[in-house]
Amino acid sequence: MRILHALAQRPGKTGSGVFLQQLFKTGFEKNYEQAVLAGVPIYEQDPGIDNLDLKNFYPVLFETKELDFPVVGMSDVMPYSSTKYSSLDQKMFKAYEKAFKKIIKKAVEDFKPDVVICNHIWLLCTFIKDLYPDLKVLVLCHGTDLRQLERSPMLVPIVKEKVPKCDYLFALNSAQEKEIKELYDLKENQVITSGSGYNPEMFFPIKRDKNKKIKIAYIGKICNYKGVPNLLNAIDKSKNYENIELNLIGHGNVEESVEIIDSIKVRKTQINYLGAIAQDELAKFLRSCDIFILPSFFEGLPLVVIEALASGAKVICTNLPGLDDFLGEDLKDLKAIRYIKMPRLKNVDTPFSEDIEGFEEDILKNIDAVCQEIVDNQEYKIDEVIKTLEDKTWHGLFNRLAKYF
Repeated sequence: MRILHALAQRPGKTGSGVFLQQLFKTGFEKNYEQAVLAGVPIYEQDPGIDNLDLKNFYPVLFETKELDFPVVGMSDVMPYSSTKYSSLDQKMFKAYEKAFKKIIKKAVEDFKPDVVICNHIWLLCTFIKDLYPDLKVLVLCHGTDLRQLERSPMLVPIVKEKVPKCDYLFALNSAQEKEIKELYDLKENQVITSGSGYNPEMFFPIKRDKNKKIKIAYIGKICNYKGVPNLLNAIDKSKNYENIELNLIGHGNVEESVEIIDSIKVRKTQINYLGAIAQDELAKFLRSCDIFILPSFFEGLPLVVIEALASGAKVICTNLPGLDDFLGEDLKDLKAIRYIKMPRLKNVDTPFSEDIEGFEEDILKNIDAVCQEIVDNQEYKIDEVIKTLEDKTWHGLFNRLAKYF
């Protein structure tokens, strides 16, 4: 069995890139022949994937004469220089399509895959099926691809017409599965909920000394739609503000990020901005944290929530669609995770202003409740938490996909 992993943007830099890396790693451990096709800037052609023979790497190069713009990102806020799909004009799109189809042909003719695992229900999977209608294509949804249907109306007719030609579409959760079925004209049983995964060799709990302060982590893009300003406002009102520290980890390379990071200086609470850090350092850091918080307005199925739980941190998270269904009741009963009610949204990731105060109060209430449990030294059954995560590893996800190879 020969697998071609495909991603229209840079591997390892976002959630979908981590999916590609980890599924490749699992496939390598299972002795599959594998290749990777991805979009990268010309100055960074190493995909950063362990055990990938570079003769089996097929890069689509951006910032070249052929594609004279940065890699096109599935999110409008990316952790690197990028182009928005909504900014593509007809000339840019034609160049984009031509460049990808050229490399798809090279990859398929050279590597001869039996199956393609394509990340995002978007343009790349349609290009592959255009060229090779009989090649089996499995497409992983990451949530941001569904949002592009609203962001990039020029491209919607192409995607709507051609996505149903793919063999199977995989959703992160049941809510997303339902949304995909409502958006596309699909056959019965063409959409499957596959979930996400984590690496238990990297993310695991340790016995540790009690922190001098309660250590809280936020990990993700430093931007408004992730709820970071609301988190900062809420935590500053905590009755425990002198006994807690908040650590912000993630890329802050856009204008709104700079404004958010600058606001740290005037907060009562100790807030540390650590920037983006490597996966192994992130895993080590999570093992030292008491609480992980994600007040985001939009996600697919955030990998970092599972990674934080596996590392021994208690989680506070917005009630993102499908997350509770995927993680189950046991984690709530064990007080491993608490959900913040999502404010009403005027579009996919922008809350109504009149709901913000209540949202921030809910964040504060949950932070104070978990802090009190820690101060009171309440028993936390971490072994039972880890047991509930046993089927949520990358090996588990790979096995769920392999049924459809």
